[in-house]
Order: sequence, then C-alpha cells, then structure tokens
Amino acid sequence: MKKKIIITICLLFSFTSYGQSTLSVSAPAIWSNVKVKNNWTPPTAPNYKEYLRGSAFGYGVSLNYSFQPKFIIKDKDLLINVGIGYFKQRFDIRRPFDYSSPLEPVFYTDYYSYHCLQGVIGVTYNYPIGVNYSLSGNLSYSWLRSFQQDYTPTSNHGYGHLTQTNHNQIDFGRILILSIGINRNLGDRFSLGLNLLTPVYTRWRNDRIFRDNPSTFYHPSFSIGASISATYHFKKKRQL
Repeated sequence: MKKKIIITICLLFSFTSYGQSTLSVSAPAIWSNVKVKNNWTPPTAPNYKEYLRGSAFGYGVSLNYSFQPKFIIKDKDLLINVGIGYFKQRFDIRRPFDYSSPLEPVFYTDYYSYHCLQGVIGVTYNYPIGVNYSLSGNLSYSWLRSFQQDYTPTSNHGYGHLTQTNHNQIDFGRILILSIGINRNLGDRFSLGLNLLTPVYTRWRNDRIFRDNPSTFYHPSFSIGASISATYHFKKKRQL
C-alpha cells in the first residue's frame, strides 16, 4: 500500500512539474563485505563458526524519470527521481544449504544470487560548473523484490543439474544510497554521468534455505560502489 501511495503521488507531481525534466538509464554496481549467522551447524560441532564471512556484489540497470513538482520545489537544480529496474544481488560466502537432492551429504554453496525487480525514489541536486559540466548529489531509496534465486553448490556429487533455481516471490531488500557524481553534456539534450555510490543503509532478508528465519534481516559491514548513466533532457538546459 505504501508503495502505491508513493507512486501515485510522484505521478501527480510529474503532471504538475516545470522546468527541467529528464529520462535516464543508470547502471550501478555495489561491492559489500558481509558476515552471516551460521544457523546450520550445531554449536557443539568441532568445526562450528558462529559467523561465516565473505563478499557480495550487486549490479543492475534502471530507467529513471526526474522532474520538478512546481508547488513543492522552486529550485530549478533540485529534482525528484522515480525509477524501476533490474538488480542482481550475488553472494560469495561458503555456507551449507538445503540442496534439492536424494543424496545424504551436507551440500555447500559459495555462490548464490537473487534476481530482483527494483523500485527507486530519490532526490537529486545538480550544480553547474561550466557550460558542459555539472556536479550532482543524490539520495535514493530502493526496494528489491526477488523473483528468482540461484544456488550453486561446490559439488553435487555427480547428481542432476548443478545450480538449483527457485522462483519464490521474496520481498528481499532495501538500500539507501548517497551518491556524488560528475556529468558531461553532449549537446542540449544528452549527458553522461559517472557517480560514486555510498550505501548508507542496506538490509537483506534471511533465507530459509540456510535454516535462517525469513522474518529477520542481515546487513553488510561495509559497502561501496559506482554507476554510469546516460540522460535525455526533455527541456533545453540553461546556458550560463
């Protein structure tokens, strides 16, 4: 319900916008350092580790519309952004999991991923530094809904297809990202951008395939990323 309300409000804003409006394609990539709780191995086991450590890498592509609702924003360099896209969150953590196999051994994966639909809302401020360049700062909030999950075991002992693919609908994650970037105008209508991404807050839903509680979440200990973008400007840019 909250998502529908936000989308409705943004659509209403877009119809009453003025000044600069843009449509952009963005390709982000984010690396994270991660540790997860080991809920599979009994604490009394000789090889028990309370936490398992590894890394995560997320990447995708999104289509974003930016606009200025005239009855809220008077600054022509401040834009509201809404977008939708695809995002793949991959994890490189060695951990036991519930592999679908008639064989008895405990199976391990060190490569699993979640394919997600991504919704984005945020705000951007552009600061011109010349006729052809501008600096930008952006704060965006994303939610991820996974429609496909892939788990690749380190070995399946020669039985069946190696990667197990599930098609569960999972409200998988949330990401709050602060970014700064530089943009280069290519004529009056197009521009290219390069951005440094700093995830301020990230949460991922725990997965029952690892014997985790799916009503709980975990977080990276550190994340950093970058993105590139190509933008079309519907209205002609101001000339300095």
